[in-house]
Amino acid sequence: MGGDQVGAVTLVDDGPRALTDSAPSGLHSANVAIVHDYLNQRGGAERVVLEMSDMWPNAPIYTSLYRPGSTFPAFGDREIRATRLNRMPVDRGFRNLLPLYPAAFHGLGEIDADVVVASSSGWAHLARTSRRTLHAIYCHTPARWLYGRDYLGHRGAMSVKQAIAQPVLGKLARLDREAARRADLYIANSENVKRLIRSTYGIEAVVVPPPVDVDRFSPTPRGARILMVTRLLPYKNVAIVVRAATRLGIGLDVVGDGPLLGQLSELAGPSVKFHGPVADEAVVELMERCSAVCVAAEEDFGIVSVEAQAAGKPVIAYGRGGSLETVSEGLTGVFFREQTEESLIAAIRAAEALETSPSVIATHARRFSRAAFRVRLETVLEKALDEFRPATRDPEPAFRPRRESVLSAA
Repeated sequence: MGGDQVGAVTLVDDGPRALTDSAPSGLHSANVAIVHDYLNQRGGAERVVLEMSDMWPNAPIYTSLYRPGSTFPAFGDREIRATRLNRMPVDRGFRNLLPLYPAAFHGLGEIDADVVVASSSGWAHLARTSRRTLHAIYCHTPARWLYGRDYLGHRGAMSVKQAIAQPVLGKLARLDREAARRADLYIANSENVKRLIRSTYGIEAVVVPPPVDVDRFSPTPRGARILMVTRLLPYKNVAIVVRAATRLGIGLDVVGDGPLLGQLSELAGPSVKFHGPVADEAVVELMERCSAVCVAAEEDFGIVSVEAQAAGKPVIAYGRGGSLETVSEGLTGVFFREQTEESLIAAIRAAEALETSPSVIATHARRFSRAAFRVRLETVLEKALDEFRPATRDPEPAFRPRRESVLSAA
C-alpha cells in the first residue's frame, strides 16, 4: 500500500490506493472507503463517520490527522489511514495547518474503491478517486473559514488573523470549488446546507439528515439548570449565554472545549460551570437532568438540538439555520431572533413557560434516528450507483456533471 505503520494508524504516501479490481454490483456488494477532515474532535461530524463505519465495517477511514485521545474511543478499533500531517506534533493547533491540508489529501493518491464517501466540512472532498469510483460528498457545510468570516474571529471588522489569511484563503477557495465540482454526488445534511451548497458551488444536493443516537436518552422531567454542549469557538456565541445566565443568576452547565475557554471563564459568574470535554455517559446524564438546552449559533443542522429533544427537554435556539428544521417552536422549543442578551433572556423565560410533556418532545426526535439515516443514505447511494457510468467519463474532466435524478431519492 506504500504507507508506514504508526501504532494502529497507517500513514499514507502518494500513490494509488487500490482496494479492489472488481466492478460494483450494487451498494451491498461494493467496496466502500470513507474520508473525513480530521479525527481529533468529538462532534457531530465525527458521529456521522462512526455511523458510516458501522454501516460498512470493512471500509478504511482516510483522514489528515488522528488523535485517539481527542476523539471518540470507538475509532480505536477502526482502520484509520492518515496523511503525513499525522506526524506533526499538533492537536488543538490543527487549524494553524490550514495551508497544508490540500497537499496532504492530494498525497493520499487516488482512492480506488467502488464508492468513496467523503464526510466534509472543508477538506475531505479534496481527496482524489479513480475514474471508476462513485465519489459522494456528505457535506456538513461548505468551509466556514473560506466562506464565513465569523469562524476565524468575531463578526464585524476583519481581525488581524483574517487580514493575514486573506491571500491564502483566496487560493484555497479556488481549490475548494474545483474539488466540489469533481464529485459525482453531493449530499447535504440539511435544507439549510443545501442552500449553502447551491450558493457556494452552484450544485444541487440531496438532503440526508445526520444520524442521532436518540436511543441513548430517556425523556425525563425538567431539572433546574440550562445546558450547552458545544465547541468553544467564536461562531458558537457561547458568550451571550454565559452573560445572560450570570445576569439572571440561573444555573448553566457548559460541556465542550476550545480556544475561548479562558475568555468565557472570566465572563462567568458563580452559577456557570465549565465541564470541558466529557464522556458520552456524562452528556446523557446532564441532558436528562437539565431544564433546557441552549443552542446560540446558526447551526448547519444541530445534532445537540435533536439529542436534547430525545431527552425530553425543550431547546432554546437561535432562530436561523438548521434549528428551524429540528425544533418546533412553541412545542419542542423556542427561538430567539437576535443574538443579544435581551432576546435570549426573553426566550429563556418563554422556555420556562412551555408545558409540552417530555414524552411528546422525545417523539419529535425520532425522525432523525440512526435507522432513518441509514435508510436515507443507502437509498440515495444505491440510486446514484445504479445510474453511475464511469466508462462515459471524459479523461481528466474539469468537473463531473451532477446526476439530477438522484435528488428525488430521499
